[in-house]
Amino acid sequence: MKQSIMTIIIVTTVLFGASAFSAEPNVHHVVLVNLKDSVSPGQVAEMITVGKALLSKIPGVLEVSFGKKAREDRDVHIKDYDLAIDVKWESNETGNVYLPHVLHQTFLKLYGPLFTRTRIIDFYGE
Repeated sequence: MKQSIMTIIIVTTVLFGASAFSAEPNVHHVVLVNLKDSVSPGQVAEMITVGKALLSKIPGVLEVSFGKKAREDRDVHIKDYDLAIDVKWESNETGNVYLPHVLHQTFLKLYGPLFTRTRIIDFYGE
């Protein structure tokens, strides 16, 4: 009995471990946003709340995080943005669903007019 259980554990570990290594890594879709000077703290708070609610419902989205710049005290820090958005996708293919999705487009329609500039970085996360 103990040997059967150990065999099941070993086989399960090997199968799940192998599939984890063969899958494409997640993608982090990072957007650096510059806001218009007239944007209030209340508008930023609303954008974060609504943005998390909308974007997290898009198929393939694993996590959504918004945040204000935390540091700029070193030369290597990017200083010229006001807000960062990090959306973790299941795979690179998720971007093909995410970008035209009605919930993403709704977010852009609601809050895009508050932006003066956006820059995007997509990278594979481990």
